[in-house]
Amino acid sequence: MKERKYKDDWYNEVSLDDRGREKRTPVYRGSWFRLPAAYPKKALLLRAALPWLCFAVLLFLYFRLDFPGTRVLYVFLPAALALFPGLYWFLGIVSFLRAPEKMTRLQKETGIGRVLRSAVGCAVFCCAALVGDLVLLCTGAAGEWPGTLLILAAALTALAAALFFRGMNRDLTETK
Repeated sequence: MKERKYKDDWYNEVSLDDRGREKRTPVYRGSWFRLPAAYPKKALLLRAALPWLCFAVLLFLYFRLDFPGTRVLYVFLPAALALFPGLYWFLGIVSFLRAPEKMTRLQKETGIGRVLRSAVGCAVFCCAALVGDLVLLCTGAAGEWPGTLLILAAALTALAAALFFRGMNRDLTETK
């Protein structure tokens, strides 16, 4: 029901159809958003999909190569939880791909806004896993350095995407 917060952006226009019955048609009267000319849609799609793919591959490698951190709960759990915002990141990419040139507030939030928030969530969970991994390294886990570097790379990838889309979200032009 998150979309209910945009209910004031719509109103029902009542008109008569061919038979004389009332027909209600929803009409959007909220703000419209456009991408600035500096951000072509294909380039933005690439800037969202490439970091997501890199993030997913890095986490997949971390889990697949079976580092000692994958067997410790305080490292494994945050790293595994980072996959959930990663899924929403992918859904934001798909929503952004389907969004028209002139977007409603809801289309902006489910596309670019979702990519932004999900990348931040991925970065936060990866940083928590990284802290746990550093604790594991301090306790003397052998062979964990490559896993630490994979988690660090995943966190930096998500953080870079979040910073880019934060600036891009700020640069969207709003029209009435």
